[in-house]
Amino acid sequence: MIKSIYILALLLMITQIGYADDQIRFVGSSKKTVAVGERFRVVYEINQDAGNFMSPNFGDMQLLSGPSTSTNSSVQWINGKMTQSYSKTFTFILRATKEGQNTISPASAMVNNRRVQSNSLTIRVVKNPNSQKTNSGNVSNSNNEGVQDDDIYLKASITNSKPYLGEQILVTYKIYTKVPVSNLIVKKLSSFQGFWSKSLLDNKQQYKQTTEIINGQEYVVAVINQFAIFPQKTGKLIIEPTEMECEVQLRVQNNRKRGYDPFEDFFNDPFFNRNVKNIRTVIKSNPISIEVKPLPQKNKPANFNGAVGDFRLSSKIDRTELKANDALTLTYTISGKGNLELFNMPNIKFPVDFETFDPKISSNIKTSSSGVSGRKKFEYLVIPRVGGNFIINPFTLSYFDPKTKKYRTIKSKVYEIKVEKGEITSGGISYSSSAQEDIQFIGQDIRHIKPLPFKLYTIGSHLFLSATFFTIIVIIILLMTMIVILIKRMEKRKSNTSLLKNRKANKIAKTRLRSAEKFKNEGDDKAYYDEIAQALWGYIGDKFSLKQYELSIDSVSETLKEKGADNVVTETFINILNNIEFARFAPGDSSNKMESIYNESVNAIMLAEKALK
Repeated sequence: MIKSIYILALLLMITQIGYADDQIRFVGSSKKTVAVGERFRVVYEINQDAGNFMSPNFGDMQLLSGPSTSTNSSVQWINGKMTQSYSKTFTFILRATKEGQNTISPASAMVNNRRVQSNSLTIRVVKNPNSQKTNSGNVSNSNNEGVQDDDIYLKASITNSKPYLGEQILVTYKIYTKVPVSNLIVKKLSSFQGFWSKSLLDNKQQYKQTTEIINGQEYVVAVINQFAIFPQKTGKLIIEPTEMECEVQLRVQNNRKRGYDPFEDFFNDPFFNRNVKNIRTVIKSNPISIEVKPLPQKNKPANFNGAVGDFRLSSKIDRTELKANDALTLTYTISGKGNLELFNMPNIKFPVDFETFDPKISSNIKTSSSGVSGRKKFEYLVIPRVGGNFIINPFTLSYFDPKTKKYRTIKSKVYEIKVEKGEITSGGISYSSSAQEDIQFIGQDIRHIKPLPFKLYTIGSHLFLSATFFTIIVIIILLMTMIVILIKRMEKRKSNTSLLKNRKANKIAKTRLRSAEKFKNEGDDKAYYDEIAQALWGYIGDKFSLKQYELSIDSVSETLKEKGADNVVTETFINILNNIEFARFAPGDSSNKMESIYNESVNAIMLAEKALK
């Protein structure tokens, strides 16, 4: 009886195991045909809780990241019956490297203490039809192994390729990248031969990042530079490319021997996978051809002086009634958008009995992403020398409006000036102008003889050459000597900036880490990673007196080794710098990863401080 029960239980168990095996579905999927250089996904999905996942052999495919795992489960009640579904996916991102038929071997995983395998995949790699075409920007570096043209490029764009002479156009330089980049350096700016140019971006501002979908792929985009340019001659003009250097971070496949490692999924996570390669890359923007049209001669005003844009004219006068030899101030203000800085105020015809001076010119020019705008003010000082009634005729400004392709003329007000006869005995002039320093008084070239009484002193009673005089001289010399010595000591201390930075490096880094923690609590991921990176890079720069352009992953490694730091300290610093640079260009990590980066940063600085004392 007992044997029969055992046999029955064994049969039920075998049947259940066989049933469970029938329910396991472990499927790999991907595109069947890809082009050389194309990125694509390979996804493995299993409908059971699996562990000890073993990645397949991808052959000639380049592994960029993965596996990243995700799970999905749901429970439904239909007509009183429970239906439960579960799936777990393992996603890889690959790049095709050469043409041909490529076979990806099956992946495997542990389910119910048994190892199960997926199907194998066959992918056909064909020639990239766009391989002979250049991007809007291109990679031009002999050390660009693994970096494709569409991974990162620099693009220049303009608002108008056929402007008029003197018309304002905008040139914008944007960097597009699908991979993490760092240490952006402008090696060569575009030359604007034949143009007057003005930068629209503050050199100190940080690059603002956005995302764009181009050909179905997501790019991180940042405006690197922007200029307003004004053509100064007609014909075909070429804007030469801008050249930049940066460090591209590519993830490489983990060559670690795989086995039944329960932590393999954790270490293969793209965030924690530290198998990266930093490649120094040079990118260039595209050259731009511009055809500059001459200004039309039809209906061109005789007083046109080169103003191109959209302008307004206003004027004001401080008074219209005054006496002869008094002064008045007349101000003309031209405002708007265009080449304000490239034309001057034409001469204004005042009445012949008015003495005038060159105008005081002040400008308030503003730059923004929409171009150059602002105002230009001309302040005239006018002195009527005789009495009478006078008229100051309106000032006329003619400019060309590129939007309407027409010349426009605007006028100021007409001013009637009433001048009363001045006093004949006046030895000079009176005035009420803000430019008073431009007026010279009349009749002050002769000085009057000073009248009596004089203040007289007894001979020998003065301070000069007395004992007190020499005492004061000695005291002054001693004080001057002491001041010079103190100044030299202070200059000597200040000149040793490297020592000061070395001493303050740890303090400054801790201050930045506290600021980063504040950003983390506020949920500002971008500011948090920027502050963490500044803390670590700044600590290395201050500690070893390195300039900003000398800072790189390689220089940090070499400097730490030269200073006698052991391998643990060096590897800790390099790993955290790699993680931060990757996270800065790929925001959106969880709070746990942010906390992990913070703790690793603090630990890296503490280890470096102990090792370098």
